[in-house]
Amino acid sequence: MSRVRSGLLFAVMLLVVGAIVAALAVRQRSPRPDVLLVIVDTLRADRLPAYGYASAKTPALDRLAREGVVFERAIAASGATLPSHASMFTSRWVRQHSIGHSNGSTVLDHRDTLAEHFRRGGYATAAFVSNIMLNRTTGIGRGFEVYDDELPVQEPNRPEFFERPAQATTQRAIRWLWRNASRPVFLVVHYQDPHGPYTPPPSRPGAPPPPELQSPADEPRLSVNPTQSGYEGIPNYQALPGLDRPSQYESRYVGEIMSMDQWLGRLLTAFRRHRPEAEHVILFTSDHGESLGEEDHWFEHGHTTTPDVSHIPFILQAPGIAPGRIDRPVSQVDVMPTLLELAGLPVPDGVAGIALGPYLREGRATPERTLFCDLGFETASYRDGEFVRIQFPSSGSGDRAAFGKADVGRYEWKESGPWTRKEGKPDVDGETRSYFSKLAPRHEVESSTIPADRLRALGYLDPEGG
Repeated sequence: MSRVRSGLLFAVMLLVVGAIVAALAVRQRSPRPDVLLVIVDTLRADRLPAYGYASAKTPALDRLAREGVVFERAIAASGATLPSHASMFTSRWVRQHSIGHSNGSTVLDHRDTLAEHFRRGGYATAAFVSNIMLNRTTGIGRGFEVYDDELPVQEPNRPEFFERPAQATTQRAIRWLWRNASRPVFLVVHYQDPHGPYTPPPSRPGAPPPPELQSPADEPRLSVNPTQSGYEGIPNYQALPGLDRPSQYESRYVGEIMSMDQWLGRLLTAFRRHRPEAEHVILFTSDHGESLGEEDHWFEHGHTTTPDVSHIPFILQAPGIAPGRIDRPVSQVDVMPTLLELAGLPVPDGVAGIALGPYLREGRATPERTLFCDLGFETASYRDGEFVRIQFPSSGSGDRAAFGKADVGRYEWKESGPWTRKEGKPDVDGETRSYFSKLAPRHEVESSTIPADRLRALGYLDPEGG
């Protein structure tokens, strides 16, 4: 009888081992996942329904939030477009990559980028961008087999500046997916909407109209500033005829978000249908936010590191990761290690970010970290529900030697609503001081192909406090 039992037990063990081996073999044979990174320009998190804003209608993004993980406290590495993209593509803080704080006068060095890692891993790589700050002369496109930075449309408010609306960017990205139907893809799509001026296109039939936000009885009327600054007025490149109330501009800002969502929905549908046999990884985020009256700054960015500019959406959908919401802070420097790990590719040493996948799959909290948003003349270090804001006397003094002259304040910050400064001048902790001690060399553009008038049109050469 014991021999029979032993034989049965041995047979069961063989079946179990065989099942495990077969499962591993299937997993090894399964194709690499397709990976999509969507970056929306000038999108603050708290103007999305996924982050509690009821006035907008974003069905595509709402579905992604339901099926994925919503990180409630994601922090931009910079309040400017090019530095924040460089941090996403290299997993280095602004002071650690050669772009630095500049937004058009520096070039990314030859460190491996996110696209180069995917390309070496056998992926077809492409990026479709819509902002002149991301043109190929900056080196930000290195590693992409296709880097589409053609900007064919003149802005109505500044004819010297060209961009590409979400519709055209989406259509080009989808055509590229069709042409690469049999290959694993790493696709980056950058939407310029809702970067100002806020001029949402007419909605498609059946799409909800932009909200007309109710104007408070005491709502101020704003004058148009003569410069790009939005301090106590409307930046001149943002001014729209006949509009002088904040609610009028914000409703159009939200309208651009809603228009972007229509085309995001088409992109996500095409991406999910690409190689149906494969799994799909989607990360949705933005480069920075936009001030909508905080500290008397209207419709601008690049001037501060407070949550109106630093708090960005960060929504991740990936196989093996359950939907949910995470309140522990994450950063743009986490983009590279997270996407590489989810694709089964090695994460390089020395990155500033962490791969979020293992923590999410195992249900573990991410480690407590200090996350930085840095503009040079101002830096904020974020930890959970507070941040320390360091404002230097001038744009060229953002280093440890200038701490004695800096205005240092500690602030309490909730997921939504205003932040409040705590009393007293706090000490700068060791982790933050260490951050300021590391400054990578800047690689200046020898002969920039970006005319100064186009930089000024974007509002980057004359930020308040810059």
